[in-house]
This record gives sequence, structure tokens and C-alpha cells, in this order.
Amino acid sequence: MTIQAAVLMVAAGLQGPTALDGSEDDLGARSLKEDSWSTPVLGADDITRFGPVVPMTPPMDELYRDPVYYTEGCHVWRPGTEVLPGCLYGDVDSEVTVAVVGNSKIGQYFPALEEIALREGWALRMYTKSACDFVKDAPATPGYPECDLYNDALREHLEANPPDLVLTGGMRQDVEEGYVSAWTFLEDLGVDQIVALWDTPVPVESINTCVADALQGGDDLTQCATPMLESRSGNPSMREAATEVDAATFVDLRDWVCPESELSPDCAAVLGRAQIYASGSHMSQDYAATLTDPIHQRLHEVGMATYRPSVDRVAGEDRYETAALLSRGVEPGGRVFVVSGQDYPDALAAAAKAGHTAGAVLLTHPESLAVATRQALVRLEPAEVVVVGGTQAVSDDVVEELRALSPQVERIAGANRYATAAAISRLAPARPGGVVYITTGTSATDALAAAAQAGQREAPVLLVRPDSIPGPTLQALQDLRPHTIVVAGGTQAVSDAVAVELEQFAGNGGVERRAGADRYATAAALAADVAPGGVLHIGVGSSFADSLAAAPASAAADGAVLLVSSDGVPGPTAEAIAQLRPSRIVVTGGTAVVSEDVRRALMRLVPSEPPPPTDPAPPLPPTDPVAAPLLEGGRALG
Repeated sequence: MTIQAAVLMVAAGLQGPTALDGSEDDLGARSLKEDSWSTPVLGADDITRFGPVVPMTPPMDELYRDPVYYTEGCHVWRPGTEVLPGCLYGDVDSEVTVAVVGNSKIGQYFPALEEIALREGWALRMYTKSACDFVKDAPATPGYPECDLYNDALREHLEANPPDLVLTGGMRQDVEEGYVSAWTFLEDLGVDQIVALWDTPVPVESINTCVADALQGGDDLTQCATPMLESRSGNPSMREAATEVDAATFVDLRDWVCPESELSPDCAAVLGRAQIYASGSHMSQDYAATLTDPIHQRLHEVGMATYRPSVDRVAGEDRYETAALLSRGVEPGGRVFVVSGQDYPDALAAAAKAGHTAGAVLLTHPESLAVATRQALVRLEPAEVVVVGGTQAVSDDVVEELRALSPQVERIAGANRYATAAAISRLAPARPGGVVYITTGTSATDALAAAAQAGQREAPVLLVRPDSIPGPTLQALQDLRPHTIVVAGGTQAVSDAVAVELEQFAGNGGVERRAGADRYATAAALAADVAPGGVLHIGVGSSFADSLAAAPASAAADGAVLLVSSDGVPGPTAEAIAQLRPSRIVVTGGTAVVSEDVRRALMRLVPSEPPPPTDPAPPLPPTDPVAAPLLEGGRALG
């Protein structure tokens, strides 16, 4: 049976209810990710010692909640013997059908499997029954004839409706031949691949009671650690059976649930703030959701999944929290720029400078420091905070709050946005003889992607009017003596007359224009110089905040910022991704800004295997040192 290639598109209505939205990217198994989803890495704080935890107990109602498909009548309970053929999830119109067969232990992975099906373009059919492994020619389960009757009916149903792929799991021990017989039956039907997922072992004691008591008493949760004995699971039988059936593979997930730690051979009860066990030996739905990317990666590695989990999301509750989250890769003790979260020009110039000084851009309200911004500053312990913009953008009250968080706080502000950008361009380390980016000061459209490229090339961003060059920009160009000037945007943003006037300030590199038919094509044109195989940041083209806050992180990763709409991937962006062959994409902003359907579409554009490393980019032109600007009362002169 041949699996048809799925068509890459953003289909309306596919957004799944169980996908994580990006703000939980350190929850559960997600906390174990370092460089990739191939191998978990346990960090110092990943084993949770004290509350709160997810889901919070007591009460235990949330902990014991069933998978969503149970509540929709798509799981067969113990008395039932009839197959429920209509229980379809994922891309329900897909020609590729994946059957999930077995007991509730494979059903526990539903939050992850539903999302993977949406990413891969699979139609996911759920065939699960309580305490009923999908085995054949195995000893009957004592006192449970309904299980054998159900399996007989299921085999008859599958013969009439053979799936392309099968995901299964089981908890019965010493029934290797039963798995072999059942999987051989599936293989004979023409199933391309059968994957058995790791079974969570039956715990030796009540972990959840221990966690609830520890939370109530404020005690260390590591006292609830327990061994996860493989002998108390179906894993040994499934692992051995997979070696005897050509189409079958056993996928182990133990390292993402019980990584080696100081608790070994015991396993933590709470990992990354998420409780692992729910009822009995079942995994909590919260932890199962955090296994989406690890399972997807393993399915890709064994050849079942076409794509790989290559698109991460960084998202906070608002733009202030998103900017704070984007700063997590910045080393403490450096320079941080604080700008208004309500307008783009100051953020644009600051993002470019932060990009080539390994700094961060954080956003603030005009009259008060956002909570997320304050928390980021506490973590970053900056040696210097640069406030960009006048008191209308960032009040003196905010500056006073910042003085309590850094030993050096200065304000850079000009009489207008053009003067402010010019002042930032002189901020050390300035780079005469290098590259300068020019964009319009009247619209954020073309500026969204320019900051990332400017930061990577150690170049400032200066602003012009569509038909003239303001005085502060002229003076900055005279001071910087650029080798090359890059104009970002078309002639509506920066006229040809302005481009011609800029030529007198450019050296041998001249004036280049990077522009497309719209903001998406312009961003793609700006990314043309980026070496393939890196990290791309994706922001929405209709809002400045997330894209500009991502610019320093993008520059640090030698990547680029590309733009999407909230519900689709424009052609120029898709073409740029195909050319750049990124190893990873980072979407900035929550699902209200960039939908999960767009994220899945982006995942289908990333190469199925990370591209090999490329030669480093050629060195930038030589430069002369320049001093920082003279500041008086925190306001740049000139």
C-alpha cells in the first residue's frame, strides 16, 4: 500500500485543541530539550521539587481527566464489544489513514498523536478498548471475554478497511507471540508500518497520593520518586515482538519520561512542573501533550513520519512577555535595550544594535514596567540598560524603576524618530566603513525584517522619509562613512530620488535596494544573503512587536526574520524557506497571531533532514574605531 504524499497547504478548521501554544515550552518533557528533539538533556532545574505543578493537586479531577476522544464516545469501555469506526481525528479528509489500536495505554498518547496527525496530514482513527491489548492467538484475558470478542470484531473491520499505518501499544506481559501474530496479521493486510509505543510501567505505589500530600505540606516532591520497572509493563514483549515482524518497530520513550538523574534508578514524579502519572499506570494528559515533539521526532527517525518537529514557538500572554521569552538566550551581564511596546521606530533601531552586541530588546508600557520585562531584567542582571525614546514613549517613572535593576541606565532620545535612530547608530560599538540599512520612518512594513539582517551584519538602521533624507540621518551617514548602503523596501517607501542621494554617502559597495512586491517578498529579499542551514524566525507581517523583538535572537543565530500572515504562508516566504533550507524555525507570537495551521505548514517546508553545515560567511569589510556619542542628561547630542 503506497502512502500518497500530502499536499502542503493551510486548511481551514484543522487547528487542534490539544496543541501547546508555545507559552508552555518548558513544561514536562519539553523542559528536556536542548539542541534537538532527538536526545533529551536533563537540566539542573528540570526535576521539580516544589509546587505549583501541572495539573495542580489536590484536587485530582484535572489529573484524572480522560483523553478528549473518550468524552466524544470514541473509546470502548470494558463491557463493549463493538468497533466504533467513525472516530476520526487529525486531517479527516486525508488519503493516509493511521489506525491507533490497543488499550487505554496507547490512548494516553492521544494529545500528542492528534497533533502529529495534523502536522503529517494523517486521518487518525481511534480503535481503543479498556484493558484490551491488540493481540491474536494469545491466552485469553481471565474473566474478560469482551476483549477477545472486540479484537475479533476489530480484525474483521480492519480487513474491510485496511489502514496505511498503525500505532499500537500494550501492557500485557509474556505475550510476545500474541503481538507477533497480531502484527503479522496487519502486515498481511498491506499495512506499511506498525509502531508500538513505549508503555508506562505500573508504579509500585500510589505516586499521586504522595504528590498531593507533599504539595499540601510544602514538602520536597522528590520524596515521591519511584522506579519504573520494565517488568511491570508490556515493553519487553513488544520490544521482542518487533524484532520478528518486518513491518514493526518498537519506539522507546523512557528517556523522555525517566531521564538519568541523581534519583536513578528511581524516576521523578514531577518533571518540568508536570505530573507524569495520572490514574493507575496512565500518563497524565498534560505530560502526554509535552511528548508531542519527542514522539514526532522518533516517528520520523523510524520512517513513519515524513516531517520532523522543526518549528518551535515562542509566545507569551502578550508582546511584552513574548519579548521577555525571546531574551532567554542572552547571556546575563550585558546590555539590554528597553523600548516602548506601542510603536515601532525606536524598537527597530534598538533591535539592530542589540543584534550585533549580543543584547536583548525588551518592551515596556509608557508609564510602568511590564511584569514580564521586570522578571527578564532580574534574570539578565544587565550591566547597562539603554532606554530608547523620549518621555512620551518611556516615562521617567519607568527609568527610575530600571535604575533599581541595573547599575547603569541611560536614555537615548532625539527630537524625533530620525534623530533617535541616528543617535543609536553612534552608540558603541559603532562601525564606520561597514554597512548601513535604510528604511522608511513612516511605516513598519519593510522595517520588520531589516533589523535582523542589520544586526547580523553589525549595521545600524537609519530612517528616511519617502522623498527626503532628514538632517539627523544625513549627519549619521557622514559620521559612519558606510562602505555599502542597503535600502529596505520599494520606491513607495524609499523613492529612487532618495536612493540616488544616498549614493554620495556610500563607498565602493554602493547602494543596494532589497525590495519585493509586498512586505513578505521584501523580507524574503532581505534574507537572500543568509547562509543555508541556519535558524529562521517567523513573525506576523501585520504587527511589529514580535518580529522586532526576535531580531536580536535571529542575528545571534546568523538567521533571518521572515513574515507570514496569521492564517497562511505567503509564496515569497515559502520560496525563501525552500532556498534557505533551515535546520529550525522559531515562530514568534501566540496562536492568535500565527495559527497552529500556519505552524504546521511551515513544518512541511523544512527539509526532512537537517542540511549539512555550510562554510562560514566571508568577513565584513574592515572598519575604523569610533567613540560612543557624547550624552548630556541622557539625551544624545548631534
